[in-house]
Amino acid sequence: MNKTTGLRFLRPYLYQEVVITRQSAYVRFYCVAAPATNALGYESSIAAPKNKQLRDGEMSKQKKLPRLKEQEKTARIRERIEKLKKHNELEYPRLENTEDVMTVADFNEAFKDLITKSSDVKTVRGRVFSLRHVGRKLIFISMMQDGQRVDVKCEFQHLADTTQILDSDFSRFTSLIRPGDIISVSGTPSLSRNGDPAIVANKLPITISPGLAQLPLEMDDRETRIRNRHLDLLVNRSAADKLRVRSHIIQYMRGYLLKDKFLEVQTPIIADKASGAIARPFATTATEFPDKQLALRIAPEIWLKRLILGGIDRVFEIGPAFRNEGLDATHNPEFTTCEFYKSYASFEDLILMTEELICGMAKHITSMIESKDNAIRAVQLPVIDVALSIAPFKRISFIPAVEAALGESLPDLNAQDAETKLIALLDKNSITVPASPTLPRLLDRLSTLFIEPYCSAPTFITNHPACMAPLSKSFIDPMTNQAVSARAELFIHHKEVANMYEEENSPFEQRRKFEEQTKWKDAENGAHMDESYLRALEYGLPPTGGWGCGVDRLCMLLTGATRISDVLSFGSLRNVVGLGNEAKDRDTEEKPKPKREGGK
Repeated sequence: MNKTTGLRFLRPYLYQEVVITRQSAYVRFYCVAAPATNALGYESSIAAPKNKQLRDGEMSKQKKLPRLKEQEKTARIRERIEKLKKHNELEYPRLENTEDVMTVADFNEAFKDLITKSSDVKTVRGRVFSLRHVGRKLIFISMMQDGQRVDVKCEFQHLADTTQILDSDFSRFTSLIRPGDIISVSGTPSLSRNGDPAIVANKLPITISPGLAQLPLEMDDRETRIRNRHLDLLVNRSAADKLRVRSHIIQYMRGYLLKDKFLEVQTPIIADKASGAIARPFATTATEFPDKQLALRIAPEIWLKRLILGGIDRVFEIGPAFRNEGLDATHNPEFTTCEFYKSYASFEDLILMTEELICGMAKHITSMIESKDNAIRAVQLPVIDVALSIAPFKRISFIPAVEAALGESLPDLNAQDAETKLIALLDKNSITVPASPTLPRLLDRLSTLFIEPYCSAPTFITNHPACMAPLSKSFIDPMTNQAVSARAELFIHHKEVANMYEEENSPFEQRRKFEEQTKWKDAENGAHMDESYLRALEYGLPPTGGWGCGVDRLCMLLTGATRISDVLSFGSLRNVVGLGNEAKDRDTEEKPKPKREGGK
C-alpha cells in the first residue's frame, strides 16, 4: 500500500513502475487464463518463463503452497490414485521402439536453426515441468529431460483434424495431466515465441509414468534435501549441476592420464590389513575367513606400487577409500581418491604434471559452464577462480616458513628429544598443544597456524619434515640441515587438494620408517609392519613418483560447494545411514574431524 496515493496491488511483484495521475484509485488486475502450475509446486497466473532454466529461489516470487503433513500427503496420493483408476489411466506401458524417438537435447540441437514449422514427425519423452491452460481447447506443456526443456503445444482442433479425438478425450487428458508426470509426445518441430525449438503435438500425449505424489514447492532444509535426494535433484537445479560437473572432472582426470599412457587398474578394497596412510580403518569379516578380521582399504597406494614392481610403469586408480574417522564439511569416512604412480618421475615432474592437470581442468570446466549447450551447462555454479588457470603455482618451503613465523629455529627433528623441545617451543609461543602430541601432529599444528592461512591461491607446500611422510624418500635440506621428504602438498583456498611424493624404494629405509611410524600411530589405528610389502621391495622398485588427490574436495573447489555432501550422489555417511528414516525438518551439527598425520 502506497501511503501517499493509497494505491494497492494484489500482486505487487509483477509491476516495476506505475505512473500515478490521481491522488487515489482502486485498481484490480486479473487473468482470464487458468492458473499455470509447474513441477516445483507453485501456482501463478503467469506461466513459468519459456525455455529458461528455473533457478533455485525463483519460485519465491510465486504464490507458495502450504507445507503438507505426512497424513495429508498420503491422503492426496490416495485421491490421485482413485482418480487415475476411474479413468483407466493408472498404467505404466512398455515403450514402443520407433525410429523417430529423440532426446530433448538431441531435438533442441537438431532444430535450433529451424526457420519455420517442419513436416517431420518426432517423438520426445520427458517429465512435465509446467502447464499453461489457455481456455479449454489449448494447453502448453513445458517438458524436461536430463536438464533440458522443450515446449509442447497441444491444441484440440489440430488433434481433432489429425486423429479425430473427441472433446471428452481432450478434456480428460487436460484434467489428469499434472507437473511430475512422465509423458511421450509425438509431433512436428516448430518454434516457440522466443524462437526456440518446440513441438506441435499431432496426437494426444501418452502418460507413460504418472506422478502420484505431488512434487514439493521448494526444499531448503539441508537434511530434508539429502534424505530425499531424488526430489532435491528435481527441485534444486544446482544440486544436479554439481553432480554433472563432478562427472566431467573425473572424465577429464582420467583422460589426462590415459593420454600420458597410464594404465587404469582396480585394486582390492577388502584385505587383511589396511595400509598406505595413517588412519583408523573399517573392520569387517567374511564368511570365508570366520576367525580373521579384515579391513577396508584406507588408500590404494601399496597395491599400486606393487604393480609398478610388477613392471607396469604407469598406473592409476580412481575409486573409493574408507577411513573410520569423524566427518565434517570437507571429510567423509567414504571418499573418492585418484592416485597415480609413474616410474622415473621426479619431484619436479610431479609438480609440473599437477599444474598442467589443474590448470587444464579449470579451463575445461569454465568452458563447460559457459557453454550454450544446456545439457552440460551448470547454470548456478560460481565463476571458477582464474588463479587456477595460471601456472606456475606459488611454493612455500615448510621449515623456513615456520621458522620465519616463530622468529627462531626449530630443534633437530631427528633427535630423541625432538618432541619434548617442540612442545616447549609451542608453550613458549602460547600455542595449544594437540591431543596425543606426537612429532607429526605438533608439526602439523605449526603448518595449520603459519603456512596454510597463506595458501588461498594455489600453493605447493614443499620439503616437509621427513617424519610427516613415512612412505616418501627423504634427504638433508642444505638450507635448514634438517631431514625433509621429497614431498609437496597442493593447497587451494586453504584446503589440501593433492599430495605428491618421490616414493621410498629402499627396503632398508622403508623398514626404518615403518618402525618409526608405529611409534606415532594410535593403537586404535592398527599399527603394523607391512612385511609383505617390504619383501616385495627386495625385487627392486624403480625411482617412482606417486600422486594422490581427493576427488570430492576437488569437486567442491570447482563447483563452489561448501559441504562435501553436496558433491556426493547421496550425501555423507550420516545421510546415507539415515536414508531409511523419515525426513526431519531440522538441521544437524557435524562433529569436527581430527586432522590426520602424514600419509596420503
